[in-house]
Amino acid sequence: MSVDNKLFVTEEEEEDRTQDRADVEDESNDVDMTAEENGTSSAVANGPEKEQQEQEQVKSEEVCGEDEEKEEEEEEDPIVEEFPLNISGNDESLHVFQYANRPRLIGRKPAEHPFISAARYKSKSHLWEIDIPLDEEAFYNKDKAESDWSGVNVQTLKGVGVENNGQYAAFVKDMQVYLVPVERIAQLKPFFKYIDDVNLTRKQEDAKRNPNPTSQRAQVVTMSVKSVNDPSQNRLTGSLLAHKVADEEANLELTWAEGTFEQFKETVVKEAEGKTLIALEKQEDYIDNLV
Repeated sequence: MSVDNKLFVTEEEEEDRTQDRADVEDESNDVDMTAEENGTSSAVANGPEKEQQEQEQVKSEEVCGEDEEKEEEEEEDPIVEEFPLNISGNDESLHVFQYANRPRLIGRKPAEHPFISAARYKSKSHLWEIDIPLDEEAFYNKDKAESDWSGVNVQTLKGVGVENNGQYAAFVKDMQVYLVPVERIAQLKPFFKYIDDVNLTRKQEDAKRNPNPTSQRAQVVTMSVKSVNDPSQNRLTGSLLAHKVADEEANLELTWAEGTFEQFKETVVKEAEGKTLIALEKQEDYIDNLV
């Protein structure tokens, strides 16, 4: 019979039983401590892995969200048509005029192009002058114009053409786009030459009627005239030289023709026939430059 089933035990047996229970408790405590240590180490080991998994899941959700947004944008603005591209008109000299003082709209309608009565151009200084007849029935004093301004009845617009490389004018015909290189762009502004001429004439007449004694002294002046093409003529630069060149150059009188746009388009289309555009770089290089 075991000691646990006895009703009575001796002192030696009781001491042996107490010692056995203590040994069992120690073993139980060892098992609990071992389990606790294993659980702690497992938690420590699983903590960074779990955090990394959560970060990867968040990144995956963000990427999916970006892809969904891109798909929505593409669906909202899809490509509906593609047009072949042609660059032509190299034999044409295309100039663009900007009318700085003319309104873009009159009321709610686009302003029509003014009627041009005369056009002048200086090829060396790239200076344009165009004459627009004045409306003598609105804001025009005919008597004053005849008495003070030599009967002027046109408004002159003047501007210098500026070279603009890489700009094109375009039109679409038969579902194809045609680009024509722009040679120069000129901003035309009112030029009141008739007022300057009248003022100069008045100053000359006043100088004759009221001579200044100091200006009548005898002086010996040595003068020489040099052409602007003379290499030694380098004292004038910038705008002063440009004005001198423009003043010395004669105007080229041109005829302003209306209703020639359709003929111009036919010429450009015919020139583009049989020509194929070749890219100077690969598509990947072009996209890399854009980015």
